[in-house]
Amino acid sequence: MTASPMAVLEHRTRSDEGRGGRLVVARLPQLANHRGTGPDLVLRWGPMPRAATVDVVVHLHGFSGRGERMSLVDHKEPRSGLDLTDPANPASRGRRSPTLLVLPRGHFAELAERTIQHRHGGKSGHGYSFPALTSPGALSRLVDDALRRFTAASGVRATRGKLILTAHSGGGAALMSILRHTDPDEVHTFDALYTDPAPLIAWARKRRATGSGALRVLFRPDEPTAANSLRVATALGPGGPAFRVERTRVAHNDIPRTFGWRLLADSSGDLPGATRAGGRGTHEAEVAGPAGRPPLCVAIARIAREQFRRWRPGGGAALTETSAAASPILRDYYRTGVGTTVTDAQMRSSSYQAGHPWSAVFISWVMRTAGAGPAFHYSAAHQAYVRAARTNRLRRDTSNPFWAFRATEVAPQIGDMVCASRSDSGATYDNIGDAAYRATHCDIVTEVQPGRIRVIGGNVNQTVGEKWLTTRPDGKLNLTGAQSRFFAVITCRHQAGGTQPSQPSPPGGIPATRDARIRRVMELLVHTYRYPVNGAAGVVGNLIAESGVQPNRIEGSHEDTPMRAPDFNGRTRDFTPDEVRDRNFGRRTGPRLPGIGLAQWTSKDRRVGLFRHSFRGRVLGSAILSDLDAQVDYLVTELRGTYRAVDAVLRAPGVTVDQAADVVVLRFERPAAVLNRPVTDPGVQQVLARRRASAARALAIHRSR
Repeated sequence: MTASPMAVLEHRTRSDEGRGGRLVVARLPQLANHRGTGPDLVLRWGPMPRAATVDVVVHLHGFSGRGERMSLVDHKEPRSGLDLTDPANPASRGRRSPTLLVLPRGHFAELAERTIQHRHGGKSGHGYSFPALTSPGALSRLVDDALRRFTAASGVRATRGKLILTAHSGGGAALMSILRHTDPDEVHTFDALYTDPAPLIAWARKRRATGSGALRVLFRPDEPTAANSLRVATALGPGGPAFRVERTRVAHNDIPRTFGWRLLADSSGDLPGATRAGGRGTHEAEVAGPAGRPPLCVAIARIAREQFRRWRPGGGAALTETSAAASPILRDYYRTGVGTTVTDAQMRSSSYQAGHPWSAVFISWVMRTAGAGPAFHYSAAHQAYVRAARTNRLRRDTSNPFWAFRATEVAPQIGDMVCASRSDSGATYDNIGDAAYRATHCDIVTEVQPGRIRVIGGNVNQTVGEKWLTTRPDGKLNLTGAQSRFFAVITCRHQAGGTQPSQPSPPGGIPATRDARIRRVMELLVHTYRYPVNGAAGVVGNLIAESGVQPNRIEGSHEDTPMRAPDFNGRTRDFTPDEVRDRNFGRRTGPRLPGIGLAQWTSKDRRVGLFRHSFRGRVLGSAILSDLDAQVDYLVTELRGTYRAVDAVLRAPGVTVDQAADVVVLRFERPAAVLNRPVTDPGVQQVLARRRASAARALAIHRSR
């Protein structure tokens, strides 16, 4: 082995106990036949004791537009996702267990474009493969060699722990070959499934059957990887958080860096900017749903249908709650849905089941899996989330998608829930909000037909069951006979005025709390749009001051009623999104004041630009008022265009939080309090101080995650 001077230097300066380190290997005998430019191997590790069980993460990189001149250190390591903390914020909390990160260099092969695209990713003919690592035992030899070099460089007496394999782009082809004979503990693929994923599916099924392992498949819906990624989703079907296939709009080359450190910190954790993909032929067009239903509603109904099928393996008789095959399903419902650990023995006990109905646990699991996020009130009792949804409606909380209406008020739609009293509890819409416990049951609407709706619920005849309910000509529930027990309909996407959005909105809608919205926008700016964390905090500090980080906030409203403000006659009322969009000063229609959205866009051109903005291939129109991510995208579009000088300051490597906050308020937001006044003006200084403080708060919230 010939170590580079850098490797020798770092070996000498980073071998103290408790410190992390890095080793760059210029030439590695095992990779001697890999064509390309050295170095051949990069090793990185974090702090750990002198003797430790060390997990090993091996990353297989993809193609490079630089061809044979690609440098592992310069062109692959920074984007590999081999990070123990957030690369944009090294002080953040990431993976803490002793871990060795291994980045080998692939073999450059000038293959035909079709071969490159379908085997190794990319379109330039600059593909990389890993022939020295794909034969049986080869990867194990690399890992053993890496551990020996790590021990020599660090002084740590290492025992091999978990093996985690990650792959980006064309690296997925090598991963498939390796999985034919190697059994890692975890696999993370970053837009990497250009080839047949059968080996990955076989590995995942085996691991999941034993209750071990973790898989995350991330893909872009417009890439050639989408079809194979959805094959994995279909083959695995619905499941818990450890085995997921998710779509993202993060740029192809940024996916490992954006998500890699998060998955190493928590392989089962939710990823901001990623949405779970469904199986059984799911494709991107499904997201819009029937008749333009919002994606959250579509996802809720789809997952409920999947669970109905899951409880009937092979289309046969339904499992019952005490059957052995149902136990792992129910344990996942409890753990993921409401954070409760139950045992197989409890699940198979008739007496335990009799005293612990799991129908609300099922609803909570469906909502969490569908991406409802913090908007839903997860509970093992239906009454808790019905009460919360009723409160949302009574408070006119348009930041939350779940509103409970009387069963006489609205016609149930796909993804909504219909709720009834149970066991003669006497639960009604009027008394469900008080402190008394009243037994209730809710089902999810999965199909709407003239005169009837299909609903699916948990713990219906000791399984996940379905039934058909009759409806009136206007679509509302028929509340006679056995259906007289139904008292509420919980809509999964409400807008002011009781109407549904004219355009679908993304899953998750608007986070329910201010801190959650701050955290979401910070994550988008830092991880998706690549702003330095201080620059992002300066932007968000101003959004806090302008709108409370609420995309549906109109000027003159309160934060708890963001769509309620004075009209031109001075009357305070609720406005629909269309009324806000179509505000006309000359005709005196709509809200009296013009400001709208995250940044309180006020001028005619900027308001028009907001409602005409295209996000993910669609112009949302007035529905952009309920789409946080789309408004952040519009804001960044403005910064990159008309306000590019402000953007340059925000992206400067050494920008401080105060500098970022100041440039946004003085040159982007420009509220009346700072217009035509010198910066030294006491009033301007007060504005700057408040927004700097808000920016510091945004930074603290981002770092607390």
